[in-house]
Amino acid sequence: MKKEIKRVGVLSVLKISFIIGLVFGLIVGVVYGAILALGGGVAMLAGGDEAAAGGVMLIVIAIIMVVIFTLLYAVVAGVSGAIYAVIYNILAKIVGGVEIELLDKR
Repeated sequence: MKKEIKRVGVLSVLKISFIIGLVFGLIVGVVYGAILALGGGVAMLAGGDEAAAGGVMLIVIAIIMVVIFTLLYAVVAGVSGAIYAVIYNILAKIVGGVEIELLDKR
């Protein structure tokens, strides 16, 4: 049986987009943070007080980056999802919604 999605809930799309962005942001933040932390560790091993201070600073920045990337990706994805949902609802009224085919399993 074919069905058509005539409207999507803007808030529900925002929520799921936010969570997806949160997950991807965490992944990206951890990757970049690990690279920076590794660089900080290498700098600390290089020796000298200045190198150690720089290494500690890189590790602190790495931790902050994980938080910032996670939140930034989540906010951008959530807002983008909400905008997309509003645009979809407007266009679905004009040209029709997305058709899906459902199977009734019992």
